[in-house]
Amino acid sequence: MATFDLKNARRLRSRMRRGGRLGPAGGTDTAVPGGWLLSVLLCVALAAPCPAPALPWVLAGLLSLSGFAWLGRAITRAGPPADAPHLTAWDAALLSFAASFGVQSAARLGLL
Repeated sequence: MATFDLKNARRLRSRMRRGGRLGPAGGTDTAVPGGWLLSVLLCVALAAPCPAPALPWVLAGLLSLSGFAWLGRAITRAGPPADAPHLTAWDAALLSFAASFGVQSAARLGLL
């Protein structure tokens, strides 16, 4: 049975990356932020035809659903949420939830 030295996790990660199990490290730097921006644009496009009084609430709901979708992707496909040098699906979920809460706060303050 193989044992892992948890004190030297960086060496283990580099060994796994060389073996091809983690995939290319540079490919995820633009995939998650671009995908998150596309999901936000989709939410804005779907909320745009709504009447003006309902627009912020529909947008906040769609952004919250987007956050749940990113959270589901993070749980099923992404690795642990800590110690990543680039944005992950966990970060995209948090950004979607933060955008949803920001839209709700702006609507309650009468800014939208």
